Amino acid sequence: MRGGISMIRNINRLITRLKSPDPSVRRQAAEGLSAGDARGIYPLIKALSDDNTGVQDAAMRALIAIGGETVAYMALPLLREGSYLRNTGLIILRQLGAVSVPLLYPLLKDKDHDIRKFAIDLLSEIQTDADASKIIPMLDDVNANVRAAAAKALGDLGYRAAIPHLTRRLIDEEWVLFYALQSLGELSAQEAIPAIASLLSSESEAVRFSATETLGKMGSPAALPALIAFLPNATEDEKLTVVKSIVQIGVTPEMTNLSEHIIKLFETGDWEEKMIALQGISQLRSSKALQLLVETAGSLDPDDPDTYERLWNIKQCILTIDAEDELIKLLDSPDMKFRGKGFVISILGEIRSKKAVANLAVYLQDVSRDLRRAAAEALGQIGLKEPLEELIEAARNDADSHVRKAAVEALGLIGSKDAFPVLKSRLDEERYNDIIEKIVAALVRIDSDSFYAGMPGYRANIRQMIARAVRDIETLRDLAADSDPAVVAEAIHGLGRLRSDDAVAMIVPFLGNQNVDIRKAAIMALGDAHVSSPELLNSLEDSDPNVRFYAVKAVAACLSGDEAIERLKNLINDTYIPVAISVIDAIREIGGREAFEALIQYEEHPDPVVREKISEALATL
Repeated sequence: MRGGISMIRNINRLITRLKSPDPSVRRQAAEGLSAGDARGIYPLIKALSDDNTGVQDAAMRALIAIGGETVAYMALPLLREGSYLRNTGLIILRQLGAVSVPLLYPLLKDKDHDIRKFAIDLLSEIQTDADASKIIPMLDDVNANVRAAAAKALGDLGYRAAIPHLTRRLIDEEWVLFYALQSLGELSAQEAIPAIASLLSSESEAVRFSATETLGKMGSPAALPALIAFLPNATEDEKLTVVKSIVQIGVTPEMTNLSEHIIKLFETGDWEEKMIALQGISQLRSSKALQLLVETAGSLDPDDPDTYERLWNIKQCILTIDAEDELIKLLDSPDMKFRGKGFVISILGEIRSKKAVANLAVYLQDVSRDLRRAAAEALGQIGLKEPLEELIEAARNDADSHVRKAAVEALGLIGSKDAFPVLKSRLDEERYNDIIEKIVAALVRIDSDSFYAGMPGYRANIRQMIARAVRDIETLRDLAADSDPAVVAEAIHGLGRLRSDDAVAMIVPFLGNQNVDIRKAAIMALGDAHVSSPELLNSLEDSDPNVRFYAVKAVAACLSGDEAIERLKNLINDTYIPVAISVIDAIREIGGREAFEALIQYEEHPDPVVREKISEALATL
């Protein structure tokens, strides 16, 4: 009882403060009443007329927070006030949602056409529990704005029973007609197609445009005859809209007379329209569009984030057209700019055009390094041996490292043994490691036995690259016995990637190696292979903190949840803070009751960094 009296007193105190001369006090009072009850509603309604905008806003939010039918009822008269209070009332009723709906139906018969329109708009926006059938009579309202609002609302509410009623409104004023068309489109009202199609003969260009768009959005083949028949009589601007709608519905190969219009849509439209045009070009397989597509691709700004998607869509369209001969002609055209040529080269490589090999080989000598590189990549994809000499020359002598790299990779893909001695000689001549790695990969692909036979004579960095590239267990075993620790470590990583029992058996002994990097490599390899061993668990107590750090990660990957927690939790007290942090992360990742209980024991850890990390982890468990 005391609590109830206290609450009453508090509400009364806040209501009194709404009359304070200080606007900040009034605003705080309005905010406080948001936690109150119905007694605060009327004072808050009055506070909506306060001369301070902060108080007005606080009162509105408080009324929404209190909610309920009473607030909705009290907000209704606001719709008849000036613009500010009217808009505030609309916001309150909209935010209250379904509770407002029953109170809006009587307003549909109000004498004021603005009130009728507000009621329709609110029902459309609230939607929950709104009875759309009550809006249908409003399509015959004397006021055009009310009829338009009703037409829009029936589409927003997805009320298919309204389709015949909306169709009747296609002879209404344009403003109403547009909303009726919009809703018929949203309702996919195929039964209304004849009535919509009849609008294509309207004297109003705006009506014809809207009808055309609606037919396209509906996507029904039943609309195609009307659109195709309208096309010859359409204005130039209308033709693009008609073609767009036809494409959205679906073009068939026999509609070749549409080709020029679709190409023009791609040429003049924005990118949304270009994407639609690409569909039509693909469906028609129109090679007439090829040059425009390539030129457009070549004109795209490489720094624009949308360029990749646009290039991909253009490329897919060209691949659908299947115009190999036309692409080769474009490649040889002196009018084609270099970016467009690069785009064509990439497509010829992707389709593995054998016809284009000689043409592509010419571009290995081009002044543009981008075209030389693209040509090398394409020739590698095609995989024929004819351009071998040109590729060897590019791999050996091109001034640009990117071109040499692409040529080396292409030679590896082609796999001709004629390239082997040249590539092998490049091991000592090439100065860039990324290209040397490509040379190693190419030599392994061309003739691995011959390449491995010369392994003792290779430099350590090359042996290391071989260990990174090879997947053969015998070769990796030999490399794991190398005199260079970096080669050994890379070979151990390679054994881990194999994940076989024999490979794991070779890895385990390295956990006791004197070299820290080798021990780390062995731990990481077992983690990659998801294989635990007593030696791996012993690594959690290794004298080197970095080894312990990697051991934590490997154990977490290899053991089941509770077992991993049990093995790791004591390392939260590790003197090397990154180890402790790694343990906390691993335990949090495992999750569950066991993880929480393991971490809560260390909640008062002496190190502030570890303590904060534990606190963060506990908050997520």
